Amino acid sequence: MKISLDFGITITDCLSSDGKDLKHRSISSKEIPSKDLIKNIFNDKDFKNEIDLIAVTGGMHGNIGSQLDGIKVVHVNEVQAVGEGAMKLSNVSKSTTSIILSAGSGTACILAKEGEYIHCSGTGVGGGTVLGLSKLLLGTIDPHEIDELASAGSAKGVDLILGDVVSGPIGMLPSDTTAVNFGKVSKTEIDFSREDIAAGIVNLVGQTAARIATSVAVAYKATDIIVVGRTPTFKSLRNSLEQAALITNFTPHFPENGHYASALGALLVAQK
Repeated sequence: MKISLDFGITITDCLSSDGKDLKHRSISSKEIPSKDLIKNIFNDKDFKNEIDLIAVTGGMHGNIGSQLDGIKVVHVNEVQAVGEGAMKLSNVSKSTTSIILSAGSGTACILAKEGEYIHCSGTGVGGGTVLGLSKLLLGTIDPHEIDELASAGSAKGVDLILGDVVSGPIGMLPSDTTAVNFGKVSKTEIDFSREDIAAGIVNLVGQTAARIATSVAVAYKATDIIVVGRTPTFKSLRNSLEQAALITNFTPHFPENGHYASALGALLVAQK
């Protein structure tokens, strides 16, 4: 059996494979990565007799060392892990120049070209931003509650759109395009609903991620954008990102199981 771990800022994704079945589970990243942590996560396994390879990636994976109970530990660069996992899950050909948007606590852009992966851009705005702003403005860090609130609200309740500030569309931008995120808040004295505030937070993050991804895609002449990470699993944020990308004629791929792309990529690289 082979196991893989991606030590994320918020969530650690864990995979195990016996060559036929791939099993995934996730835990909160509350501890610094260590050999003991790995053994605790897979405490149902007999390491010496059941496991023959351990792949690790993500934050501070260097803590693990080169062996655990005599088992080889393969350390995989995060960019390589995300790249390999995203391409495998999306079924996009490696001959297709693509931008992989790794949307987790923060957001990274990776250029994928002919099987090579290069970190080319990113932003500190991501899922962690949604949680942080939601704690300040909504009093919650429950992702499911935030998603439900945002889905029930409208970002236009707090944002200024082009139609509010100019006479019509600008270039290819339709009149309902966001002009100023949360622009209405400083201009009125009304009480804004929690739903609209949540929608505004999600819209800010989704649009920021999409703008960076599409700009990088145009710069590198990429034809496809592949979105992975845990953030796109929330419907409201995925919709915001997708709508923002469509403005520049990109339709992003959201592969199934994209939330564990990095852990899968680490496993694939380690087995080469």
